[in-house]
Amino acid sequence: MFETNTAGIGGTLLEPSELPGRLETFLSTRWADGAPVAVSNYAEITGGYSRYMARFTASHGAESNEFVLRADPPPGQSILDTDRTAEWNLVQAVMANGGVTVPKGLWFDESGDELGSPGIIFELISGDTLYVHTQEGEADSHQQFTAPLADLFAGVHAIDTITLPAEMERPASWSSYIDGNVARWAEAEGGHAESDPFMRAVAAWLDTNRPPEAPLGLVHGDLQAPNILVQEGTGDFYLLDWELSRVGDPREDLGWWALACRSQPPDLIAADSDAFYARYREKSGLSEDIVNPATVAYFTVLSSISVFSSVIGQTASMSRNETTAMGVAYMTNAIPFMHRVFVEAMGEAGGWQEETK
Repeated sequence: MFETNTAGIGGTLLEPSELPGRLETFLSTRWADGAPVAVSNYAEITGGYSRYMARFTASHGAESNEFVLRADPPPGQSILDTDRTAEWNLVQAVMANGGVTVPKGLWFDESGDELGSPGIIFELISGDTLYVHTQEGEADSHQQFTAPLADLFAGVHAIDTITLPAEMERPASWSSYIDGNVARWAEAEGGHAESDPFMRAVAAWLDTNRPPEAPLGLVHGDLQAPNILVQEGTGDFYLLDWELSRVGDPREDLGWWALACRSQPPDLIAADSDAFYARYREKSGLSEDIVNPATVAYFTVLSSISVFSSVIGQTASMSRNETTAMGVAYMTNAIPFMHRVFVEAMGEAGGWQEETK
């Protein structure tokens, strides 16, 4: 996973009322080659817990386009600390690969000096997220998404790691990668405000119930319905928010999807799992003993450590009065919820009931 890089950050993000002016100056020197740019219809995009996002219209002369700003929020206002430079470099690599469709990353203020915080400007894709589509119509109408969803997962996992940015860590082996993630579960307890032996129990279960090995590859890290944009008119899928991406076990994305759907149902994969897994296995080349509901349940637990450890750390910061972000306070509800999901997933994967008698 990308590590946070705070070098060169030019300050915290300014108030939204000041950003249109900064964007006008920023875009005038890039998009318009020095010509004046006018920014209008500036509006924050709500729903995310990690980055500040807004959409806006930019015009110069007779040309007008819509863009999205994705930037770092002020310190202490996010449950995750990630690196915009690493995200920018990965988006450029994925764009060049062409196997997965993403909104084009157009410009990047790496230092944050111009926009007030490190930020990426993307093209705006008209459409709603896949999550919005799943809230409409009857469940039978959602089956149209099964095949393209399987293709999206397989497309991410098919990206050759050689083409990825050099700064992305490549694990030495599958076993060492699993070892490291199991250890992170045990270590996460140290960041908790209180002792939580449950984390050590999970680490022990993960260590003794490892599934068959799978080839390592690109893992998106946050592949869930709200991060898939369905383009209006074409129905094409655009995959958003690459900040948690890493080289790891591809089943982590499948496991994370299952966890995310517990809090934001329905689960499109579970609704037609035979069809989804059959197509995913066909596209990815992975066999049924590698990819099945039990192995995916294992990675529902393992894949969550990146986010779960961050939630633990941020809530501990709140208990020490180091942050006042309402988003962090809200996420305290996620801890017992995720505990329940982990127990259910461990039962589905096997071994948990026997070990806890």
